[in-house]
Amino acid sequence: MSVAAGEILLEGASRSFSVRADRGTTLKELALRRRGRGAAPVRALDGVSLRVAPGETVGIVGRNGAGKSSTLRVLAGIVPLHAGRVEVGGRVVSLLELGAGFGREFSGRENVELNGALHGLTREEVAARMDDVLAFSELGGFVDAPVKTYSAGMLVRLGFSIAAHLDADVLLIDEVLAVGDEGFQRKCLRRISQRIAAGATLVLVSHDPGAIERVCERVVVLDGGRKVFDGPVSDGLLEYHRLIGIEHGGGESVRSGPTVVEDVELLDEAGRARHVFRAGEPLRIALRLIEPPPSALELEVRDESGRSVFRTSTSPAGEAIVFEVERLALLGGDYDLVVGDRVVRFSVADEPGGEGVADLRGTWRAADLSETAPSSGGAAA
Repeated sequence: MSVAAGEILLEGASRSFSVRADRGTTLKELALRRRGRGAAPVRALDGVSLRVAPGETVGIVGRNGAGKSSTLRVLAGIVPLHAGRVEVGGRVVSLLELGAGFGREFSGRENVELNGALHGLTREEVAARMDDVLAFSELGGFVDAPVKTYSAGMLVRLGFSIAAHLDADVLLIDEVLAVGDEGFQRKCLRRISQRIAAGATLVLVSHDPGAIERVCERVVVLDGGRKVFDGPVSDGLLEYHRLIGIEHGGGESVRSGPTVVEDVELLDEAGRARHVFRAGEPLRIALRLIEPPPSALELEVRDESGRSVFRTSTSPAGEAIVFEVERLALLGGDYDLVVGDRVVRFSVADEPGGEGVADLRGTWRAADLSETAPSSGGAAA
């Protein structure tokens, strides 16, 4: 029974790899009819089963060597299984390796045409998308230079721009987005969100919990080629953090200025560390300060362009304090929380019904004319 367009099925998937290439046989070994065994194969996937429904978004996390990239290569049809079954329905678009599928001597523009043809687009369809692809890549005049002259970041820009403008039923994306600069990563995540909204299925491998939280609704944790967790994002990332020895799943932060704040975590209503929130959710900011605490502490939220959208301050009474927000009144986007010497990035998921920064969404309804007429009790002119 074949799967539907956008559906993914793995059943008992197993795949092993040799740790080194075949060195051949020496003349002595040939004469004596014996041969060194070499190192045992490494099992990248060990009986992994996974079903992804059309339109579902799944993140795959795990330590290095856990089998994440091998899973994507199997789904993309690049690597065959030694045992088990794999089926992926519909058109599959993958972005797995820097420069994969590029002709190094061809220009960026020519590689757009080549990749479009490889994915079944006609010459006219490629031409219709060319301007959008090149504009998204932001490569400027470099689009006519050979890709062998491109940096890793430039390859990511071109590769993702092509993938983002193909009509995919299934998107398979590996760690390559980590190479691009921060601004381009944000643009890529927004584009992925748009493809998801259009009904595409996504499987994303990333070490960035923020990226996983922002676009995925489910997480699969792999360890040693086996599936050890499959479920909600918050619980899955907590399991992943335990595997790599990090007890807290809070947002990664950077320091700026003299040490004032020892630790900061963003927590949801249930006390779980989070990177991504929905508009209207409660938010708790837990802080541990140096001892003795500073006489004054300022907390600020900035949008993607660095503009301040909120600021408050307090005089800490002790080294442990909490700032509670009953309702996060921000619309979708990436934000920086600046508190003392710490800068912590978090995101608010995109939702329909409003644009901008402040969440002032309300409801529209039909009204009587009397409701819209000026009040008779207004002030005299």
